[in-house]
Amino acid sequence: MKPRVLVLYEYSWVGLAHGSAHIRLLRPLSYPPVQERFEVTTAPIYSEQPVEIVVIDRRWRPDVDAEMAQTLIDRLRNRGVKIVYNIDDDPYIPAFGAGQLAAVELFLRSADLVLVSTQPLADRLAEYNRHIRVLPNALDERLLSPELGRRRSIFDLDPLVIGYMGTHTHDEDLRLIVESLQQIKAATPLELHLIGVTEDKETWRLLEALPFPVRRVKPPTPEYPHFMAWFSSQVRWEIGLAPLQKTDFNHCKSDVKFLDYAAAGVAGIYSNVTAYAGSVQHGVTGWLADASVESWREALLALIKDPELRQTLAANAHRYLLAERTLAQRWGDWTAALEAVLYG
Repeated sequence: MKPRVLVLYEYSWVGLAHGSAHIRLLRPLSYPPVQERFEVTTAPIYSEQPVEIVVIDRRWRPDVDAEMAQTLIDRLRNRGVKIVYNIDDDPYIPAFGAGQLAAVELFLRSADLVLVSTQPLADRLAEYNRHIRVLPNALDERLLSPELGRRRSIFDLDPLVIGYMGTHTHDEDLRLIVESLQQIKAATPLELHLIGVTEDKETWRLLEALPFPVRRVKPPTPEYPHFMAWFSSQVRWEIGLAPLQKTDFNHCKSDVKFLDYAAAGVAGIYSNVTAYAGSVQHGVTGWLADASVESWREALLALIKDPELRQTLAANAHRYLLAERTLAQRWGDWTAALEAVLYG
């Protein structure tokens, strides 16, 4: 009989699994070769299902606190269940309340194995657990457009669209490049498209003062599998922006936005920080910009003025994604992690 695995994914107040849960757990563990080795089920709660492993995702439930976490841990231990804990961000952020942080610390200390997406995050959490494994994010190619990486003609650019995708927690990162955008003077008509951000009035005031139109694009659904299928097939940005402030929190972040832009065939400009410097080859698969107005302005102008450079960066990033960072290539990382928990 195949070992049985239950995934307790992180979900929102309305019961939807978070995008990170899909990327890190639901998509990899539903991948056919993984299912051949493990019997994987998913649920929002543990109700004494007969399993050998339970994978707990980040905060797990939106109302989690230390008491709930300890109760779950005790129930699993009493039944001899192995605990795998997945976390892909530094938990010491304002978005985590005191009760949630206490729960996260309990999960970290109690897990038989902790899964993280980057080495800096593994280093950050080493004080909690000696058994940490780095599993870099990988995209599920089953969700991506069959015409992955297709680009429009370089003559079909009226206007040239610059895009940014991020959650509402990234206002400060977006503000990093507003002044650079304000200084852009290009012969080509430009337009900025935003997905996700922003609800902050001050950020919107700055964006509306840009010398070209700014448009918010709303996906047809926020659920990750449908969103990713839409993003990779419908978004036709020429340039994608990925600014990150140099903070302790961002130091632990992954390069998933690089993968997303590569999936949509977008030439990306990325902050020259740990999250991107390890995977983005400057001038080959993307453009790395330092944390200055001048560096971002120069990067933007370089890509705006050179359509062949944009196409080269997009095509190379797409090739890297397919060769290195899809589940077709990386599914074995997840099976190896589960087997390590079971068999040592």
